Amino acid sequence: MIKILAIFSILASLFYSQPIYAQDLEMPIGDFSDMRKTGSAKVSEVVNPLTIKLEDGRFIHLAGLNFPDLDFYDSGELSITAMAILDDFLKGQKVTIYQTKSAKKGRENRMGHHIAHLVHSGNDVWVQGLLLSLGVARTRTTQYNPEMGRQMLRLEDQAREKKSGMWNMAEFQVLTHDLAENHIGSYQIIEGRVHNASMRKNKLYLNFGNNWREDFTVAISSFNLRKFTKQKINPQSWNGKNIRVRGWLESYNGAYMELDHPERFEPLFEMHDNSTP
Repeated sequence: MIKILAIFSILASLFYSQPIYAQDLEMPIGDFSDMRKTGSAKVSEVVNPLTIKLEDGRFIHLAGLNFPDLDFYDSGELSITAMAILDDFLKGQKVTIYQTKSAKKGRENRMGHHIAHLVHSGNDVWVQGLLLSLGVARTRTTQYNPEMGRQMLRLEDQAREKKSGMWNMAEFQVLTHDLAENHIGSYQIIEGRVHNASMRKNKLYLNFGNNWREDFTVAISSFNLRKFTKQKINPQSWNGKNIRVRGWLESYNGAYMELDHPERFEPLFEMHDNSTP
């Protein structure tokens, strides 16, 4: 563990507001009760911040992560730092692999890589959790891999409070809803106050301003609303509530984002009975 902290201190000095000390960093241990352990293997190579090659030839895509400056031709310092941390922490080490309980969905991407969460077998440190805690990655779950989302969001929030990594860099801050239109065509985290919530043609629209034709809007289909209801979350009760959402920003009557699973939403209010069905 000392080795990873040493290399991190050197690299992170480029963009951290203050030094990182061993006693300040709590190594994250995940709760994988909603997932299935599907094996273990040694790591042979870190291909990029999202891809790990195992000695048995398999490739692992690290589930639930986003690196905002990742460019496979010219990556930024966050991605470069993450690569160095992963290489130092995992290369030649044995990892335990956790995947979705269902073998039929969420286990493989279109490149044939296995989608998984990894745990260092020697010390039980959750790899994704480590990167989030250090502020070099942010949470990006999918509807087929939402299981660790709430745990990941908590770690991201803690890193943001400490201004670790990207959270000390102006270009990666959470956006207010009125700035969303300036970032169409990118993955962003947006927060603001819901002006009104209304159902139209089997879709819930959350409008963040007086003019729905121009202001930021979040949409949730009736099919996906059932996923929220299953978690006792009622988006139709969010009138006047401050929330945080994340996803790909599109242009549709202003900046527009679709939510397809609850882990892409965070309440910035205390959840009471009037927020649940």
